[in-house]
Amino acid sequence: MILKGSQRGHGRNLAAHLLNARDNDHVQVADLRGTAAEDLRGALLEIEATAQGTKCQQPFFQVIINPPEAASLTREQFAAAFDKIEADMGLADHPRAVVFHEKNGREHAHVVYGRLYNSLTHEHGPKAGEERPLPVLKAKQLSFFKSRLREISQELHRDMGLEMPEGLKDSAKRDPLNFDRATWQQAQRIGEDPRDLKKIIGEAFQFADSAKAFNAVLEQNAMQLARGDKRGFVVLHYSGEALPLHRFLGVKQANVRARLGQPEHVQTVDQAREFLKDRMTAQAERQIEELKKAHDKERRPMAQAVRQLKGEQQQARSALVDAQQQRQAQETKERASKIRKGIAGLWDKAQLKFGAGPLARQFAAEIEQSQQRDRTEFHTLKTDQLRDRRQLQKSIRLMQEKQRRERQQARSVLGHWLTLDRDTPRRRMDDHLSQLDTNKEKYMQEREGPKRFRKASDRRKGQERGRGLKLTGPKGPSPKS
Repeated sequence: MILKGSQRGHGRNLAAHLLNARDNDHVQVADLRGTAAEDLRGALLEIEATAQGTKCQQPFFQVIINPPEAASLTREQFAAAFDKIEADMGLADHPRAVVFHEKNGREHAHVVYGRLYNSLTHEHGPKAGEERPLPVLKAKQLSFFKSRLREISQELHRDMGLEMPEGLKDSAKRDPLNFDRATWQQAQRIGEDPRDLKKIIGEAFQFADSAKAFNAVLEQNAMQLARGDKRGFVVLHYSGEALPLHRFLGVKQANVRARLGQPEHVQTVDQAREFLKDRMTAQAERQIEELKKAHDKERRPMAQAVRQLKGEQQQARSALVDAQQQRQAQETKERASKIRKGIAGLWDKAQLKFGAGPLARQFAAEIEQSQQRDRTEFHTLKTDQLRDRRQLQKSIRLMQEKQRRERQQARSVLGHWLTLDRDTPRRRMDDHLSQLDTNKEKYMQEREGPKRFRKASDRRKGQERGRGLKLTGPKGPSPKS
């Protein structure tokens, strides 16, 4: 299991993300603990409202539990992972929400903890360990949670017999093409695969020894190197989107500057955008638009197949839940019929109330057996549905791989066109206007040149006459005398 944790706020946005049924095939709110609200959105808003009385800006600690693709974990195995996280991070008594997502034939879980708790003792300073006169509401300090979650993930793989990824065994062997959610969202906006962009930018950076060489490779893929408005380098996509260079390289800004120099020595984003716009011909724009339309047309049947399968699976799950509820109601009636009448019935009811006696143990065993049976039925149905969804996903991946190659080819052709100094109508017009401005400035200089020369000569003569009068002085003999 790969564990990814983050501290965050904005409970309303978090609830919308967790309940997003558009991008996920199935969404299940499996557990709510420690809140008065009985729905996910209300629970998260309740935790956030409690934090208003403190200085805590990030009252949530979210952990994403992502098992291997081929694994089919039961709810009990996920619960064991939750317990291990809580025991290690000290979150056992904190509010919690558990949401399961199924997407593209894979299942993963989101567990969101509230960080706030009532501190009964002093935790720091000279009074550490002493009891407080009044409880203080504080946020749980989760230092080095990324490294701690990494260790928990390694232990879970060993305990559950799961194959550990190479990147989890050794950080140096991580896949350099892995991306975060922000990178994925930005790539989706421009219709690109984030792994393709990371590969292109990474290879260009690896073999470039200067900003000029790096930009030359980017130009071959219809991109430009520029400096951002705030700080650091960015890569400008031909669509006009600015891609943060350090995010797509996975390195620090200092390492980027050591290779490329200071950002002030390269063009700005506006200059790079004008450069690409100037060289983008109508034919190139038309071919890009036609390729997008062709890809959208290819994706429609696949999207329709996904929607159809999703609807069928949801109906099957609803039918299973209804059947289980009816069976549970019937079994409850059968257990109630076993309670005797009269005085003996009072004894049976007393056993059930206090949970002691043979009848109470029998009923508890029957309830546990029925619940385990229902969980097994749901797990079997879920496993079959995930297998069917993975089969469909194979066809989708083949289509995505074909489209990825076509986009790469189109990007290379576009990059070749952009590197050529084409005599486009826009460039001819700009050159004509620039030549007119140059001729006008030259004409004005030639016209005003003699005037400026005469004025300068007159000024010099006036200064000489003024100096002559000053030498004789005001008290000298007048010309009349």
